[in-house]
Amino acid sequence: MRKSDLDNLIEQHKVQPVGNGYIDCIVSLESALDFIAGLSSINIKIYGLTWWCHCKDQISGCPHGMGGPISEYYDGWFSEMWFPVVEFEDNEQVIKYLKALDDPSILKCFMPALWLDVPDDWTNESHSMLVGEA
Repeated sequence: MRKSDLDNLIEQHKVQPVGNGYIDCIVSLESALDFIAGLSSINIKIYGLTWWCHCKDQISGCPHGMGGPISEYYDGWFSEMWFPVVEFEDNEQVIKYLKALDDPSILKCFMPALWLDVPDDWTNESHSMLVGEA
């Protein structure tokens, strides 16, 4: 497991870690399964998942949630949802959870954020700005 391999996967799959750690790594549902496969190939375990709203504008009924960073890859920003953390034993459970997702409370604007089990001293180079910061 090398930090550079993780950082390359994050960039390749347009994953946005919130803050400077590797908790709440926001990924689109379209890219999530490939990103998880990549994590598994470099022996990085996912131990939790939260949900974030991808807010493009207020006209479409967004934002949902509590606010968060400006999106680095998409128009708009992210807003953290109030759902509890979903915990997992291994990456295969995360894949099964996402493939079986049939929850009416998960809206089309929601994106999963994965909590990665990495060494405590690993920090990402991204310093996501919160909406309203300059």
